[in-house]
Amino acid sequence: MKAYIKRYLPHPFSLLLPAALAWAASLLAGCTDRVDEWIPDGRTASVTLHVPMADIRSTHTTDEEYKAAEEKINTLRILVFSQDKPVINKQFKEADLSGGSVTIEGVPVGTVDIYAVANEAALGKDYSDMADFEDNLVQVGNTKKALVMDEHRTHFPKRFTEQEIAQHGLPMSWHRDVQIIPSDGTPQTIEVELERSVAKLNVIMNNTLSHPITITSMTFGEFFGDRLYLFREQTLDVPDDTEYDVQNYESLSVEIGGYGSKTLALYIYPSYAWTDASKNSPYTIGFTTSTAPYDAIPFINEYGGALNFIARNKQVNIHATLSSEANLTLKFEVKDWDTEEITVPPFN
Repeated sequence: MKAYIKRYLPHPFSLLLPAALAWAASLLAGCTDRVDEWIPDGRTASVTLHVPMADIRSTHTTDEEYKAAEEKINTLRILVFSQDKPVINKQFKEADLSGGSVTIEGVPVGTVDIYAVANEAALGKDYSDMADFEDNLVQVGNTKKALVMDEHRTHFPKRFTEQEIAQHGLPMSWHRDVQIIPSDGTPQTIEVELERSVAKLNVIMNNTLSHPITITSMTFGEFFGDRLYLFREQTLDVPDDTEYDVQNYESLSVEIGGYGSKTLALYIYPSYAWTDASKNSPYTIGFTTSTAPYDAIPFINEYGGALNFIARNKQVNIHATLSSEANLTLKFEVKDWDTEEITVPPFN
């Protein structure tokens, strides 16, 4: 028997989550409207988890190292809950996943909740001790949710060129409640479809001048959050009490040739920083070059709309056109996190 859920990573992973599949389940309490829920009766079964691995063959559209870092699964932790109690906590390494699947023994027959967390170290976490995972559970209304705090923004935002990205990869997660059937000798197969827990900013800088421009600093507005729901809870699943701060990158030296373009990549927590339309947008970006400052202005698109949130597992392409001295034009687009033809220069 196979259980399926929509894929969320780039090909072979897709990214769109239909609203009808929005995650409303509690981390421990689970859904209240499950159909034909099975109560565990003491029997167990074997379960094979099919984990699609990233295709990291060379591609003409994206730098190989860049793509591999965004999709690589260094570790995968599987947590199984039965009747609100943890019963299995097992971590797999990259080598264990080389065949595209892993098998877990002793899964209780009946309805269980299965959670998968990839690259937990990217969030500074080690859930080897189940108590550490349960310490992250918070009561939100009638449900419990896994909340990761990062008050000092130690783990994110992160630039692509920071060593932690290559070392730990990006955090990914997945959850589903599954009915485990008695084994007939063949393990039940479940599709684990991970999605990234962070969002991506592509700052695409276009130089319309005939001479090179050197970016010496970059400033972002007050939209960098300090916390994250580990598992998707809904389409816009940013904790209500998230605190936001600005982000500045000084002492840069990014040269853009005359009539040239470069893209800088930045990974951030999901953000919902603009909740009051009467206030100015916090989603701004500004630059300083070796010759002139470009004042921070909001992201805008060709239709004049403004960005008021950034969802997980999405990428925001910010097109910044630097023309005459101190003249900056911005537009943005929110897209699925697909591969694109980009150049990733040092951003440190």
